[in-house]
Amino acid sequence: MLLVDRARARAAQKRPTSLERQELEDSGEIAASLGSVPLEQMIDLDRTLDELAQLDERKARVVEMRFFGGLEFEEIAEALEVSVSTVKRDWEFSRTWLFARLGQAT
Repeated sequence: MLLVDRARARAAQKRPTSLERQELEDSGEIAASLGSVPLEQMIDLDRTLDELAQLDERKARVVEMRFFGGLEFEEIAEALEVSVSTVKRDWEFSRTWLFARLGQAT
């Protein structure tokens, strides 16, 4: 995860500087939202997403594709070779699970 590695490197600096905003092709909205996420939260999200992957790899991949990749449900379903309704269920479960886990970390 390039974004998480970059966040870790920035967090390790004595005097962190702001991240440069870089637009992702066809995912400008995602890029904008990631640019506003504090580094510590990005690292916490990565750790929590790793925990989810240990429980259910597909659900973690759905989150990665949707949140970081900006893919639509139909595109994710095609890539994972599952139904759109399965992807939507995985997305809803994962969001709820991640929010609960991240809420415990604060």
